[in-house]
Parts: sequence; structure tokens; C-alpha cells
Amino acid sequence: MARKWLGLLTLVAAAACGGSGGDGDAPANGQELYEQPHSDGNTFACASCHALSEPAGDGFRRPGHPIGDATRRPTYKNGQLTSFLDAVNVCRTEWMAADAWASGDASFTALQSYLDARATEPEAPALSFEVVQPPADLMGGDPMAGQTFFNGACAVCHGKDALGTERAPRLVGDLLTEELVGLRVRTSGLPNSTAYQGLTGGRMPFWAADRISDTELLDVVAFVLGNAPPIVDPTGAGGTGGGGGTGGGGGMGAAPSNCGSTHPKVGQTATLATRAHMVSGTATMVDDCTIEITSFNFDGNGINVQFYGAIGGDYRNGFSMSGDIRRSEGYSNETIRVDIPTGLSLDDLDGISVWCVPARASFGDGSFQ
Repeated sequence: MARKWLGLLTLVAAAACGGSGGDGDAPANGQELYEQPHSDGNTFACASCHALSEPAGDGFRRPGHPIGDATRRPTYKNGQLTSFLDAVNVCRTEWMAADAWASGDASFTALQSYLDARATEPEAPALSFEVVQPPADLMGGDPMAGQTFFNGACAVCHGKDALGTERAPRLVGDLLTEELVGLRVRTSGLPNSTAYQGLTGGRMPFWAADRISDTELLDVVAFVLGNAPPIVDPTGAGGTGGGGGTGGGGGMGAAPSNCGSTHPKVGQTATLATRAHMVSGTATMVDDCTIEITSFNFDGNGINVQFYGAIGGDYRNGFSMSGDIRRSEGYSNETIRVDIPTGLSLDDLDGISVWCVPARASFGDGSFQ
């Protein structure tokens, strides 16, 4: 049966979501930096992926090993790193969509001091992990056992029964395949990671061989593929989101524009490279304030997904040109028009992205030429 890819993102958030961390926070609080999202990152916190010890106080199993003794370890990332700061910065840059901390950063010092105070021994052994491919055959799991595992582990980000949270989307069975669920669980992460090999994309943290067994994975696959939580249209009208988005975004629709066509960029096009959620299409600057996306495909899922414009692919500092475009039925070869926000022009962008705002992740993007 053909299914669209929801994509298991490990999603994750914009600075507007609040939290701690970043150069502007004073004084830095180590416990908050462990427990809450960093203000310059996404919705992930250290505690999203790492308990202090196990069994964790909240009962959840997380994808990462506990870090209550992390400051006492001799090496990190399978012996590739000897600096705790470097290990933290892998998490910040690759999973939390934030910038690396410097050694004298007050936030790093606070987090390090908080974790150091949690350690119970002067020395702790280095930990190892193994990134493994999912089994070739992912069928045959027990959906009830999968639901139990999911609600005691995956629910940290995806919510109980996969209904979704600000960290990760709801998971609906008919938008998934067993292969994609297996890949997201086993190999999600930046393909160009500096610390991990064999990852296949996404912000969702992978589950190493010792964090979830193949049997448990098959059970999760069985649960997720049979899962059918209610689908809520974010617009309340069965259509796309409209109106202003983050950064004073423009409108969205397919109506003709009243703008002139004097800008030299008019006529430039950008092909959306598929990065997640089956996004594809071609964007064209049709006049001085309008971009038309034709043959647009998108499975309609994620967490607050908007069309963003930016210079040089810097969508983290870009601007919205739509409201939230998620919808239950997705998009199939549709034509959509978005407006450049008031006060901006085609000079303010040379690329367009289908941008997951909380995750700070592009589902598909292209440069105008």
C-alpha cells in the first residue's frame, strides 16, 4: 500500500519557544540549561535525549545515554573527542540547531558545573554506541507492545500515543512505511555529522543498538503503522494556513497579484530539493512581490511549516512568506502563490524553503537563478 512519508523528525524549535542558553541569558542557570530548550536553539533540551541517570525519575527511556557523570568521562563519541565542550557542541550544533559555545561561555560553565555536581564518582568510564541499520524485515511486531514502548520512550518528543508535541510531530500510520520508520529510528541525524557515521537525515536523534532492540523496533513499527490519531487542520478551514507568519509573513493562495514586474529578478526560478516530507516543486518570481510555486508536493505534516525566504540559504535568519501550510490531505502537484512581506523586496532573498520553524529545518529548498 502506498504511503506518504511523514518523516520522524526530532524536531525541535525556534528561539521564540523560549528556554535558556545563549549569550543573552544572565545569569546562566545550569539546571535550566539541562532541563529546558536553549534560547538560541530549537525545542530540544539536553533532557529530551539524556536522563541524568537510569532508570530516569520520570520513567522514560531516552535515545541517548545518561549524562549525570559526563564531565568525569575520559573521552566522548566513541573516543573521537576528549573535550566535554566539544561533545556538548556536537549536541548543540547537530541536534539543537544552535551555535557552538566557546570555552569561556557562561552558559557552558553553568551546565558543566551542574552536571559535575551530579556525578557520584571521581572517574566514569567512556561510553560507546553503535549506529546500525534497521532489520531488512520490519514486519511482524506486536502493536500493543509497541504502544507500551512508545509511550515509555518516544512519547518524550512525539507525545503519548504519537499525538505530537512542540518537539516532534504526530505520527499517522497511513502516512508512513515500515522502511522509513526503521530508518528514522536507527539512522536519523545529519548525514554530514562530525561525530556519527551512517546517518540519513533529520533532526530526530537516532537510537543506537544498545538503546532499542530489533524486537522493540519491530513492535514500534507495528504500533506506528496502525496508529490513527485524529488529524486536526491547523487552519480550522480544511485548507492551507494563511495570513502573517513569523517575521511578518505575507499572504498565501493562488490569486493573481497586483504588483508590477520591474525588478530584474522577475522570472528567476528555484527548484525545491527534496529534504523531508516529500517536498518538491518549482518556485518562480512572477512579479515584484509574488512567488508562485508550481507542481508543489508536500505530505502536509510537521510542526508549524511555512514558506521562508533568505539570502545565502540562511533560513534561520530568514523571513516567512506564509502562515502555517500544514494540512491533513497534503499537497499533490498544486500551484500556490506567496507574497513578499511588506517592507521587503526580491532583493531580500535569493532562495526559498519549506521551513519547519520549530525544528529550524528545511523540508525542501532551492536557489533562484
